[in-house]
Formats: sequence, structure tokens, C-alpha cells
Amino acid sequence: MLNRFWVWFKLVSRHSIMRWFLVKLGFLKKSELTSRMVNFHPAPEEIMSGEVVIVGDRNHKKWACFRCPSGCGELILLSLNKNQHPSWRVDCDWLNRPTLHPSVRQLNHCQCHFWIKRGVTQWCADSRHNK
Repeated sequence: MLNRFWVWFKLVSRHSIMRWFLVKLGFLKKSELTSRMVNFHPAPEEIMSGEVVIVGDRNHKKWACFRCPSGCGELILLSLNKNQHPSWRVDCDWLNRPTLHPSVRQLNHCQCHFWIKRGVTQWCADSRHNK
């Protein structure tokens, strides 16, 4: 039993534990999205709803990968390369809550338009998503 706890503890980041306690104590609103950094592009089935996967390292972020927050399930891949157009910037706070700049506009069937700020999706007025 204790061995399972340590395996779990090693898998869960300290930031996740701290975020969980702050939410439970009412000091922090639960964020819709959290972020994690990986060195290589994950397979589509490895990208879960509710997370932004950042491909790269702290000094050189390449891609932001996540599921559309509208619920359509579409995989969104945003370039973080400043030399490409279009490109986005992602910043994460100490609780791993992502902020994306600029906004994201889906041109697929869901037609949603949104910002992600501190892990919360903020829908734009021209979005077809039901807010």
C-alpha cells in the first residue's frame, strides 16, 4: 500500500498537489486547463481534455497541443515558433495554468473563438460556442 502511494506521488507534480489543496480550501478557483511540458510530440490519444501539452523545453517551446474546449474534441496544434506565421505564445504560472496569446479561432465545424487566460477559457463574442 505504501509502495503504491510513493509511485503515485512521484507521478503527480508538487504543483498539482498544491493546486488541489488550494482549490479544496477555497483559496483558488479550479482551472479548466493545466499544462505539462514534454520533449517530443505526443500521440493524439495522449492529449487529454483539460490540459495543454507544451512540446519543447523551458528555453525553447515549439508547440502547444490541446483539445478544443468547446467539447467538439478537435485536436488543436499551435506553433510557438516566433519565426512562423501565425504563431502563439504560451506562459504558465507557478500552478501550471496556461495563458495563450493571441486568441484561438477555430475555422472547423464548431466555429469557436476563445482566449485562454490562467487556465480558464474566455469565449469571444463572435464564437458560435454556447457560453
